Amino acid sequence: MLTPDLLQHADRLKGETLRALADAAGDRANRMIRRAAGVEFDATKQRLDTVTLDALIDAARKAGLEEKREKLLSGGIVNPTEGRPALHMAYRQGARISGSQEAELVERTQAQTRAFAEQVRSGAYAPSGKPIERVVNIGIGGSDLGPRLIADALADHTGSGPQMRFVASLDPSDLQHAVAGADPETVLFIVASKSFSTQETLMSGEAARDWLAGKIGPERAGAHFAAASAAPDKARAFGIDPDRVFDFPDWVGGRYSVWSAVGLALEIGQGPDLFADFRAGARDMDSHFAVAPLEDNLPVLKGLVDVWNRAALGYPSRCVAAYSARLGKLADYFQQLEMESLGKSVTIAGHPGPTPGGALVWGGSGTEIQHSFFQWLHQGKDVVPVDFIGIARHFASDNPRERALAANMAAQGAALLDGRRIDPAVEPALASHKSMPGGRPSATILLDDLTPRTLGALIALQEHKVFVESVMYDINPFDQWGVELGKVLTKGILDGDISEYDASTKALLARTGLIGD
Repeated sequence: MLTPDLLQHADRLKGETLRALADAAGDRANRMIRRAAGVEFDATKQRLDTVTLDALIDAARKAGLEEKREKLLSGGIVNPTEGRPALHMAYRQGARISGSQEAELVERTQAQTRAFAEQVRSGAYAPSGKPIERVVNIGIGGSDLGPRLIADALADHTGSGPQMRFVASLDPSDLQHAVAGADPETVLFIVASKSFSTQETLMSGEAARDWLAGKIGPERAGAHFAAASAAPDKARAFGIDPDRVFDFPDWVGGRYSVWSAVGLALEIGQGPDLFADFRAGARDMDSHFAVAPLEDNLPVLKGLVDVWNRAALGYPSRCVAAYSARLGKLADYFQQLEMESLGKSVTIAGHPGPTPGGALVWGGSGTEIQHSFFQWLHQGKDVVPVDFIGIARHFASDNPRERALAANMAAQGAALLDGRRIDPAVEPALASHKSMPGGRPSATILLDDLTPRTLGALIALQEHKVFVESVMYDINPFDQWGVELGKVLTKGILDGDISEYDASTKALLARTGLIGD
């Protein structure tokens, strides 16, 4: 919801230097920095002043953010195109649905996954007589990106437990890599699919079953499988015992599903207690989001900053730069969560949207990306806001490499802000090549330390800020109809029905041999 008043603020602030805004006296810095649940968000390097921030908050109130937040948290229908609530927060007790059927399902499922994880970790579950030593999660989208991110991010906190591997691609080498060097009798596959009909996941699951059956026999292979699914009948038909099929209900979107039974591989590999801490961190952020006034609300500030950059200032993308080797997959996770939720061009009512919808999200792991695409960020013609994500502990660390990592992150934000001007009188031939325009906004997100709890809070922050943006854009962030078309067309190709396809695609399929002339 962008009013003419907000657009006037955008025109006014274009005349301000970013350095002047960052150096502004008064309460601007206090208003632009928020802390909650071990996470700090610093927006002082944004092209925003307090007058504009007040106007954004006022616009959020007029868009009904407070009422819609309450509807989300209380289990109301917030996904109208599919007639569903969005209850992923119930898995961390962040949704107020106690006593309901949904709450009972969550409680039952969490008890079941914990019990099974403890059984596997203890060695008591040994279907071929040997303890499970490797867990292979087979999923795609949120059923892969979430567990994969958490497994990597919290690897330093993981004690003894089965190794974790992940399969998402239909490329046979993905599964081959996941099982390489493993004793088949010690492998447990987890098929994470709400519908248990997602083509990529099901085909990879079938390939895994065939591999295992070839090694230990088909009669024993089924005992080496578990599933997270809303279709237990299909999982049973696949050969998985109902006792090892854990509920993945349809009111949990895939990109919000890591908190649910989709996290089973993490409970087994990293331990139920660590996974509980991860959920608790998200609950901390849920509590803050639920009760903090809009002016003091960290996810609200983050969401409004991103709306401002995208819709008012016209920046089409945002870079996520994570200054921790353990957060190398964070940009990928945020990319799916945000672009699948906000990549919409119509309003909830089905009308063309007056705003462009969410930004393109991309990025990687610093400091590596400083030596790849940061050149483009500093001197390219496009202005791209950057989210620097780092660990507060590194700034005062006794480890010189951690301090250098933190210094690099801080320096990059300063460089984007100020740029550099080389005097042509001093270097007439190279001044224009070495100069950088500056004036490029960034934000800093600091975790007190990278722990299960702060990681949970960070991901919940991102979920909530996406919801804030959806309210401002008046779109439904919980459906994903754009994902479905490609699936339908793929089935047509594999079934040989391409009569309605364009000439270019038909020629490609004939030329490559996927389909005959």
